[in-house]
Amino acid sequence: MTTLAIAGCGTVGGALLDLLARHGDAIERRTGHRFEVLRILVHDVARPRSVHVPRALLTESVTEFLAAPADVVVEAIGGTSTAAALARATLASGRRLVTANKALLRAEGPALAALAAAHAADGAALDFEAAVGGGVPVVRALRESLAGHGVRRIRGVLNGTTNYILSRVEDGADAAAALRAAQRAGFAEADPTRDVAGIDAADKIAVLAWLAFGVDPTRLPVRTLGLPPDPVAAVRRARTQGAVLRLVAEAEEHEGVVRASVAPVLLDAADPLARARDEENVVVIESESAGAITLHGRGAGGSATASALLADLLRASAPVPA
Repeated sequence: MTTLAIAGCGTVGGALLDLLARHGDAIERRTGHRFEVLRILVHDVARPRSVHVPRALLTESVTEFLAAPADVVVEAIGGTSTAAALARATLASGRRLVTANKALLRAEGPALAALAAAHAADGAALDFEAAVGGGVPVVRALRESLAGHGVRRIRGVLNGTTNYILSRVEDGADAAAALRAAQRAGFAEADPTRDVAGIDAADKIAVLAWLAFGVDPTRLPVRTLGLPPDPVAAVRRARTQGAVLRLVAEAEEHEGVVRASVAPVLLDAADPLARARDEENVVVIESESAGAITLHGRGAGGSATASALLADLLRASAPVPA
C-alpha cells in the first residue's frame, strides 16, 4: 500500500483521482500496487467537482495537507508559488514528490533535485514524467534510456493547445472557435496566454535541455515566439508552399553551447513533427550512438497527464531489487 497526498483537484488532479477510483483494482491485479489517498489540497472545499471525492479528504490548509502521513506527495496545482513551497517541504521531510509542473521545474528544477539528493537517505525523490509530453515518455527517455547516448538535439511539438488550434484550422475551422473547442475538451486553460504565446512550450524545452545537456533551466534563454497573429492566414500560406505549420520547440548543443527556441515553423509533410494532430505531442531526440528516436502520443488533457503521474507513482512504489 502506498499512501498519497494530492495537491490539486482540477483537470489533472481530478483525472488522477478518477483513474485511481475506476482502475485501482485492475492496477493492483496487474502490478501488485494499491494506492490510498489520505488528503487532497484544494482552493475551495465547497466548489463543485467533476470527480467524486469524500469531503473529509479535502482541505484548504497547506499545513494540514503537509501533515498528512503520506508516502508520496503529488503536486498538480501549477504555478510556482504555493507549488514551490509544497515541493521544498515535501523533499525536506524525506518524501517522494511527483509533479506535473513544468513551470516549477524551469524555475527551481536544479534546486529541487539537489534537495531530493540531500534527503535521499530518508526517502526523498523527485519524479516529473507528467511535466513534459503528457503520455509521451520523453522525460524517462532522457533521464534513463538515453542518458549515455550523447544527445545532441531535441525537436518537438510540445503544446497540445496550439497544435489543436493549428490542426483544426487546417480542417477549415476558425482559430477562435478551435481555441474554444480546446478549452471545452480540457486541453486549454481558461486563460490560454501561456500556450498561445509559446511560454508553456518554452518551459518544457528548457526542462528537456536540463535533462539532455545538464544546462541550468533557470538560466537558459529560450527565444520564444507563439502562434502567428492570424493562424488561418499562416496555415494557408504554408499550404501554398506544400508545407505544414507547427509550433516547434528545439534545443541543441554544439561545442558546449546550448541554444533553445520556440517558434512557428514550416515543416515538410514527411517530417515526424508535421504528423502531430490535435492534442498530440511528438518529440524527436537526436543522439550520437542511438540516432534519431521519435516519441509520439497524447500530450495534453487531464487523462494523458494523469497517466504519466500514475507511471511515476508505479515506479516510485516498485520494490528495490535485492
